[in-house]
Amino acid sequence: MGQHTDIGWCDDTVNGEMGCDGCELSAEGSCYAEELTNRRAGQTGWPAAFNQPTVFPGRIAEAARWRDLTGTRRPDKPWLNGLPRVIFLDDMGDTFTESLSLDWLAPELPIIAASPHQWLLLTKRPQRLAAFARQHPLPRNIWVGTSTLERAMLGRVKPLLDTAATIHFLSLEPLWGPLDLAPVLATGPLDWVIVGGQSGRNYQHHTMALEWAEAIVADCLAFNLPIFIKQDSHALSGRQGRIPDSLWKLKELPITAVTR
Repeated sequence: MGQHTDIGWCDDTVNGEMGCDGCELSAEGSCYAEELTNRRAGQTGWPAAFNQPTVFPGRIAEAARWRDLTGTRRPDKPWLNGLPRVIFLDDMGDTFTESLSLDWLAPELPIIAASPHQWLLLTKRPQRLAAFARQHPLPRNIWVGTSTLERAMLGRVKPLLDTAATIHFLSLEPLWGPLDLAPVLATGPLDWVIVGGQSGRNYQHHTMALEWAEAIVADCLAFNLPIFIKQDSHALSGRQGRIPDSLWKLKELPITAVTR
């Protein structure tokens, strides 16, 4: 559980499951969730290992009982002011990782739907997300997103857009290379984009060029698409670094602009 998370685009995190079967970040030794999990593996509330994804019943229900934040101010995250509590689901794993049952989240959907909160579901496996949503319609207070780090991963966008959901978003973080988003934005109902450079001890392996972020911002503005500039490439998370104020301030608008 992570009330008051440092992740800028949400209030809190909750992990109904932890761990995953690997991804491009894991392959490079750059996955913060894997690093943290393996340091604490086997302790109470943690899986035996990151590559042994584990479901933790009851956590989502507990988060659903957290105080409603609708109408409140967040001095440290003013872009969330007035919104319901925004919860990032399963930041320490991947909800749709292959070794978990596709349906493990289904019993939690009525609990999520009955809560006053906004739940953000971000996966690197949007095909499994789409398959799940066809069998189990998603509540309106779940937003769905996928991570796209470089051009070769843009194929993840179509299954995301094929998923019936209120809001579809892209997390281009960490950004590993230039992306031409215009053709993607012209084809589907994307609602929000998160952009950021890599953080952590390996951040220099894929330092984000500012031109990449600037091009994505230009594409999003051309389609009136809200953007959240999360951070520059840096050893520590949440740093502005080389990002100019004109881009950094884009985070002040987007989530309220996205909300339906």
